[in-house]
Amino acid sequence: MFMALRTVTLVIGLAFLLSGLLILFLPMSSDTPSGSAVSCGNSIGMGFDPAEVEKIDPAFVGICGRLRSERLGWALPVVVGGAVLLVAGGLAGRRRSDA
Repeated sequence: MFMALRTVTLVIGLAFLLSGLLILFLPMSSDTPSGSAVSCGNSIGMGFDPAEVEKIDPAFVGICGRLRSERLGWALPVVVGGAVLLVAGGLAGRRRSDA
């Protein structure tokens, strides 16, 4: 009827880990005053071409850098927290089954 604590911990850890990774790899963009979008890549910088963005407006290189660091600043703890829950759930199950 109810799931074991180990199973709940593993499911929540996996959900946090996968959602954090998804957030890290989703592309970002910023809008120029004229309304066109500037691609900022994802949180780890994939898909970002500073030379191409600088041609549009040099200020957007800094804006994109700030956007990436802000997203990385809150998405990375979600990934790490999910990994910790997965490890804790795995270890908790092994300790009980060994005893």
